Amino acid sequence: MKNNLILLGVLVSLILGTYIFQENRVARELKESREESALLLGEILTLELPNIKAEKINGQWMDGETLLSFNTFKQIEKKISEIMKIKEISGDWANYSRYSFPFKVNGVDWSIGDLSLDKQSFYIKQGDKIYLAVIEGGSHHLTSHEEEIEEIKLNELLNFLSKKKNDLVELQLFRYFPTLPLSRVVISNDGDLPFELNLDSNMTQPGPISGVEVHSNLKNKFMSLLTQATIKEVTPLSEIKKFKKLGEINFLGGNQNVKWELWLKSDKSADAIIIDPLHKKSFLMVGGTLKIFFVRLQDYWDKKVIPSKDFTSFTQVNAEFIQGSKRDTITIVNKEPLEFESKILNIDTPNMELLTQIIFNLDQRDQAERVSILTKAERTQFLSGDYLKIRVMNQELLIWRKTEELIVANLTQGFKAHFTLLDEKFRGRFEDVLK
Repeated sequence: MKNNLILLGVLVSLILGTYIFQENRVARELKESREESALLLGEILTLELPNIKAEKINGQWMDGETLLSFNTFKQIEKKISEIMKIKEISGDWANYSRYSFPFKVNGVDWSIGDLSLDKQSFYIKQGDKIYLAVIEGGSHHLTSHEEEIEEIKLNELLNFLSKKKNDLVELQLFRYFPTLPLSRVVISNDGDLPFELNLDSNMTQPGPISGVEVHSNLKNKFMSLLTQATIKEVTPLSEIKKFKKLGEINFLGGNQNVKWELWLKSDKSADAIIIDPLHKKSFLMVGGTLKIFFVRLQDYWDKKVIPSKDFTSFTQVNAEFIQGSKRDTITIVNKEPLEFESKILNIDTPNMELLTQIIFNLDQRDQAERVSILTKAERTQFLSGDYLKIRVMNQELLIWRKTEELIVANLTQGFKAHFTLLDEKFRGRFEDVLK
């Protein structure tokens, strides 16, 4: 028996070793094959296009003092690196380039010529050599004609290379701050108290109320807002006229500190300006892209009726509905759409779907608009009053309908979740969902 186990171990080791050796050999051969076919080897550091001379400096593309679009040049780099040689061609370049497109890569002259007769490749000149080539990657355009794919991919590359300078300028504000500190962020705006996001420890200050959690990935949520801030134009600070300060954000980390001040340009214009007073930078901004300044503290919290730590995935779950002497247990079946089962009463399916979406934070009701503390006085009022109560997932919930909102009080956790609800027919009572 012992010998058999030893032999089995040796066999497994041999199979595993052979597999790893084979995988490494295949990977090495693919790499070598690609290096033999690729027209460009190594990193692109300079590009001379018809409308721009670009140089990569510390990972950023610049044309003199002008910062160029990171995303656009990333696509250009990718597409150039995907040009693969099929074979070298001899002859006069003029015979292959009725409509040539010249440019330079790392100081070397390149030129894109015509498509081949079968339109499955194209001619390209690199230095003094002419090649028949294809672009290896995919295309962003869909077509039902396979024979058009190579031409589409070539036209995509040409469109990128022939963009005007204005279309190549960087418009994402955060790209102008390559070392932006993102350990802590302090946000304040006109009329609200300042608050802090600690992106390293995933905490807010002030912290959430009892029973409510901070968003599970605070940094990703903040970055999604940060990347939206879009520039109309970079404006010299000396030319800036300020009318009213709307808010500011302080980025902190280590010994670094970057401040963005948001100003209204004038009382006659909705144009907004962001000023970095420490580094003497200013930017005229696109309206509607500055949500990062106005998102409330609570929007960085996970405002669910049932906290994530208490919510369990289910195939079906029972929910007990109680109001006064009325009582029923509903089985909620996790399907699309949800299904509801009762052995006693008839279910008003549309209203039950609405209420369940709110309780389980589904679809458009993924988050409450806001949350607030459930006071002792409110708890006493709710427990003694005539309200619909729901027991589900070990949580005791109470429904309180007001004029333009529905409030779900989580009596177990000690907070209230507020939802805008304008449908006056839904009163949040037992008879609205069970007949």
